[in-house]
Amino acid sequence: MSRIAGGVFLCALLALSACERSEGERPAPAAPAVDEDLGRLVPSLVDSIQAKQSTFVMDHVSSKFKEDGGLDYYDVRSLVETAALRSETVGARLESSQVTAEADGRQRVAARVSFALGQRLAAGEPLPEGGVVYAIEVVFAKNGPKWEAVGGRYRRESPPVSSPGTPSTATR
Repeated sequence: MSRIAGGVFLCALLALSACERSEGERPAPAAPAVDEDLGRLVPSLVDSIQAKQSTFVMDHVSSKFKEDGGLDYYDVRSLVETAALRSETVGARLESSQVTAEADGRQRVAARVSFALGQRLAAGEPLPEGGVVYAIEVVFAKNGPKWEAVGGRYRRESPPVSSPGTPSTATR
């Protein structure tokens, strides 16, 4: 609701400023977009999953996302939206991450991420029963000032006792 109110407020300000401009006066140039810091983006993406902000997450996944295990952009979107639309809490916590530059200007992020259903995951607290930790590698490429995931792989590190581990999938 506050997002809608903020959008309405912003539109009103833009309309008001357009009305106040005199004939022939040109608008000021837009400020240049600031490049995203991937080291800060990764924790924000994990926090956005826990906050059920699927739009922010999907804004950072390339429509060309593909990984050898079969996931594509639409599969990732389905997973993210399913988590966001669940009635119960979805916990997500970044345990660790490391960013490595690749020769082609891309960046590879190796991270460990914990997930749990039914409760939020706070830093430093033990993983609840039924929680799962995944080792995730994501390759990011620049699209203008922002980073987008273009591929990756994952494997379940600590599966629940009743589930088999997920095999690792390769990155393109």
